[in-house]
Amino acid sequence: MTATATRAATDALGIEERDGVLELTLQRPDAMNALNLELKQALADVLRDIRYDESVRAVLLTGAGRAFCAGGDLSEMDPNRTPEQARVRQHQLLSDVFVPLARTPKPVVAAVNGHAHGAGLSLALACDVVVTSAEAPMSFGYVLRGLTPDCGITYVLPRLVGMARAKELLYTGRRFTGADAERMGLVAEAVPAGDEVDRARALAAELGSGATVALGLTKRMLDQSSQLSFEDLAEVEAYSQAITRATADHAEGILAFKEKRRAEFRGA
Repeated sequence: MTATATRAATDALGIEERDGVLELTLQRPDAMNALNLELKQALADVLRDIRYDESVRAVLLTGAGRAFCAGGDLSEMDPNRTPEQARVRQHQLLSDVFVPLARTPKPVVAAVNGHAHGAGLSLALACDVVVTSAEAPMSFGYVLRGLTPDCGITYVLPRLVGMARAKELLYTGRRFTGADAERMGLVAEAVPAGDEVDRARALAAELGSGATVALGLTKRMLDQSSQLSFEDLAEVEAYSQAITRATADHAEGILAFKEKRRAEFRGA
């Protein structure tokens, strides 16, 4: 596909639009794409910018070099920072990057091309669908550094793999591969090394050409499914169906079914 537009990229974050899919590339390869202040700010800016941008219909997130993201940048971790200063800093990262990434109504696909550890793996798991290299090394190594988990992973991980496996992964901090992650249900697909970006790009393009209003509402319902009762969630489903029945995409979907052709959705 040919790039149709380019937003204001930075040294730390590559930004490119391809036919409605916004590709974000963490590009600090010498630091294994560790999350420093510049990269976190760049991610926060673009996630804030695209939330209501109808031209962006899907997002692809990946990393440059041999890593997806190695986690937080140790060189910026000040041991003299007070607990309150550390809490505020961590809350800002969560509210400016991780929550917007997880809650954006756009479908988000992560292509884990290599090392993904700690907050870096949490960043991938904040995306909707994760495609990884089968060989990618992964870990939640917080305990090995004398730290507790962060970036919302104690919320996400038990919901993906169950409480028993979540405890084992967080308590030991052990390494595992992308293929192991697929077997655990941590990621959607593990593919041969080198194929992950192409596969994720194809998936993002497929989702971006879909009925994105319906996809956004489906994402919201799935996010709420563990907090709501059966009855309450059924009410949300009914409300969401009422919205999508009034969209042009629904009319197109019905017409395409009758005409026995592939629907051409516009995201409206």
